[in-house]
Parts: sequence; structure tokens; C-alpha cells
Amino acid sequence: MIKIDNISHHIGKQQILHDVTLSLPSAQIIALIGPNGAGKSTLFSVMSRLQPLQTGQVSFGEHDIASCHARVLAKTVAMLGQDNQVQGRLRVHELLMFGRYPYHQGQPTSDDQQKVQEVIERFELEPLAERFLSTLSGGQRQRVLIAMIVCQDTPYLLLDEPLNNLDMYHAGRLMRELRELSHSQQKTVVIVLHDINQAAQFADTVVTMKDGQVMAVGKPADVLTKETMKALYNVDVTVLSHQDRPVIVDTV
Repeated sequence: MIKIDNISHHIGKQQILHDVTLSLPSAQIIALIGPNGAGKSTLFSVMSRLQPLQTGQVSFGEHDIASCHARVLAKTVAMLGQDNQVQGRLRVHELLMFGRYPYHQGQPTSDDQQKVQEVIERFELEPLAERFLSTLSGGQRQRVLIAMIVCQDTPYLLLDEPLNNLDMYHAGRLMRELRELSHSQQKTVVIVLHDINQAAQFADTVVTMKDGQVMAVGKPADVLTKETMKALYNVDVTVLSHQDRPVIVDTV
């Protein structure tokens, strides 16, 4: 379980997060949705210690991020943000091996090689494995970065808008793979999504945020309502149902 207690965060004089408190269940896909500026990415960066914890407490299972050793945390939670600039002349399989660094510490073993190969196959990256990152399209690079995070093989994954640059096929394939990892390997995947219907289709739990605060938490059918969409985005929508999950249609 992920526990977030009374997290507030300021950047300069501006308060970005306001007393955020959440208990997120394990082995689920948990989608964070909300308008631009809701505080989702800031919450992610605090949870992953990319920004300092100013108030409150965050823990992943038994590990409190304020006291957890960096090496232990690297085997506990993996995070992919929105801005990921990878420098250097690297091939795809070499970047994926960086995801194994918390384990091999610069001396990869056969187990590390096997894990990288498994992820290459899982994410259909065989045609790209020997390519240099500089030769990849934006969507290909995004798929490789997500695969690197999966190679880290942590029980908790934080993904900030991972569907950026992905076409319909690869976006759907990624969400299905994340759902499989969550349900079969008991991984907890917290993911920021702007595509509400992806959240509706694949998430077990949806968290809505606005103005740095949590507005609602629950199953997609309970949270993704016409009233919620109006309150979050100030838009009028029609909510249909497909296989007991909501489908959000913009009202024309």
C-alpha cells in the first residue's frame, strides 16, 4: 500500500499541493486525472524524492521515503516523469540495462541480461534493440523509456503521462501490459493520464485532483461521472457504459 499523509508543497510563494492524504491499494492500476496544474506531477516528484518532502509523510509498504536508503528505494519504486532527456550514444538494450543498475551496480549478470531480454520481448522492442536512441522517433523513445522503468522490477511504478507520443495501438498495448504486470506480478502502478477513457478502461482505482487537492477516489464507474467531468474540466459530457466501464463522450 502507498500511504500519503498531509502532503503540502510550495514552489516559491505558490502553494502547489494542499494537505494531500491518500491510501492507495496494492496490485492495482491507479489513475490520477485532473486538469493542467492540478498538482499531479508535483505529487509524483515528491513521492519519488525528486523534490524534497516539505511536510507530511509518504511510504511505500514498509518504506518511509524520508528515512529509506536511496539504494533500497531504487529497488522499491521506479518513476518516469514527463521530461526525460537521455544523453550519450546508447543503444536501446544498453539503456534498458541501466534499469537494472540498482541490482548489478555496474556489473550485469546473466539474470540481468535475461530480465532485459524479457522486457524487450514484452514491449515488442526486438526491431529496436540494436538501434541508437538518437535514431528513434518520439513514440519509440517513449516506449523504450517505459521499458527501462519496467526493467527496474520494483513493486511500485509511478508513470507521469506515459502515453505521450504513442499511437492508438501502442497506447492500448502499453496499458494492457501494465495491467498484466499489476495483476499477475502484484505491482502497484500509479499513472497520470489525460486520456480519460484510458483511465476508464484500464484503471482499478481513479483519483481525481484539482487545484492541488484530492477531489474523489474510487472505481471508474463511481468516479468518472458527468458531474465529476463538469467539476474537474468545466465541460459537458455524456457518459455511456461498455462492459460495465464508463465511456466519456464530449457533448457537441
